[in-house]
Amino acid sequence: MGTRRTVISGGHVISMDRSLGDIPGGAVLIENERIVQVARSAQELAGVDAERIDATGGYVLPGMIDSHRHTWLALLRGISADQALLEFIANTFYRTGAVMGAAEMGTATLVGALEALDAGVTSIFDCSDCVNSPEHADANIEGLRTAGLRSVYAYGMQRYDYEPPGFKRHTDRLADAARVRAEHFSGDDAMHQMGMLYSDFGTIPFHDTAAEIRQAAELDVHGASHTGAAAGSSLLRGLRELHDHGLLREGHLHVHCNGLDEQEWKLLGDSGAHVATSPETELQMGMGLLPIRPAMRNGIAPGIGTDSVICGSGDLFGQLRLALQHQRAMDCLPVHAEGRAPLELDLTVRSALTWATANGARIMGLESAIGSLTPGKLADVIVVKPRWNVVRSSAPAATVVLQSGAADVETVLVNGQVRKRDGQLVGHDLTALRSRANAALDAIERAVAALPEHGPQALAAFVGQAERAATVHYADAYREDVAPTAG
Repeated sequence: MGTRRTVISGGHVISMDRSLGDIPGGAVLIENERIVQVARSAQELAGVDAERIDATGGYVLPGMIDSHRHTWLALLRGISADQALLEFIANTFYRTGAVMGAAEMGTATLVGALEALDAGVTSIFDCSDCVNSPEHADANIEGLRTAGLRSVYAYGMQRYDYEPPGFKRHTDRLADAARVRAEHFSGDDAMHQMGMLYSDFGTIPFHDTAAEIRQAAELDVHGASHTGAAAGSSLLRGLRELHDHGLLREGHLHVHCNGLDEQEWKLLGDSGAHVATSPETELQMGMGLLPIRPAMRNGIAPGIGTDSVICGSGDLFGQLRLALQHQRAMDCLPVHAEGRAPLELDLTVRSALTWATANGARIMGLESAIGSLTPGKLADVIVVKPRWNVVRSSAPAATVVLQSGAADVETVLVNGQVRKRDGQLVGHDLTALRSRANAALDAIERAVAALPEHGPQALAAFVGQAERAATVHYADAYREDVAPTAG
């Protein structure tokens, strides 16, 4: 097999590599799956025999990394736009999960993954907390691989009232996770990694939570959880109990974290945890303030994700914009309280770009492989060309973060392969997929309509019961047969 070369030239290169910086009119040479040179001008690469991609008028960047996404919900666009968190959990999450079949799962995953690619996202940490059967897991993985983006598939341990049940016992789920690891992720593949999304803390007995975390370690896969997402609630907590049992492991991805106190944040920082925020979902659903500053204060480099399109956008640029401006406003509050006006802003547009590049790469365990346009790294590259190009940008990084969206992404390469060209996805029949997706949505909506919906009183009872159960499950950590271990 011969060497495949691609040269991207003519644009403003935003390398996100500290030694290279920005290069106006720069050029990037790719051979097969890797970046081999970032040149100061196209003339340096004029003699190279390669496919040429013209980025004139645009910006060349490392591919965006979405650190928290649920592709399995990609068919339900906007369904939870007016729901708070606990209303979403009761009326959308559990009801949809109870009827989601494997075929619909595969369709949703492909739709969600392609939406990510279209928006310049080349890598996702896909939290699939709807594994109703072994077939569901297989369909999710097939959808991610068919789409052609880089991913961590996080096998979800969440249980739904799915009929007929695909798993009779919790141990059956653990056994299937081991099967998935052996069948689909047996090698060392930077394109396709496996993780485990733990059952929401407090919703199952502590010894089952411990079994999930220990198995993730045994399988050598990423561990992830929705942590502290409900401010003022005991649900999704239990960090002290996990710490006492040596179960707060380095590299564990804690998502949301809006409701954590300073002691809990210190536990995360001391454990070497990762944190990801999903701004639109967190702010809409009343989870609390974004966890960017608490993470940074505790030595954690935050990642950023879209969560799902049930309420917000699948466009990561929009998430960056919201997170940056929201955090800037919060940073200014103490200054305003003193009757002063801020003299400078601490967080910059490059801070935001770092959340979606270098920090996301670290979360995926690929810091040395992706996240910047550095020679030797894997070629995940995007070209952003603003549609409104009447005048050039005075600040290219600002234009990318604050003034761009999915429609401005002209070119996407993943692992050196072109996945979007001239503003159009490559290699996918979107007309056929549209028909398939809408048929799947029809089936889901019919099935959900037959299930009861929680009104305000029923919702309050649902939440109260869940919180009481969480109290019992956290206490379960200190039974004599589940004794704490050192560390």
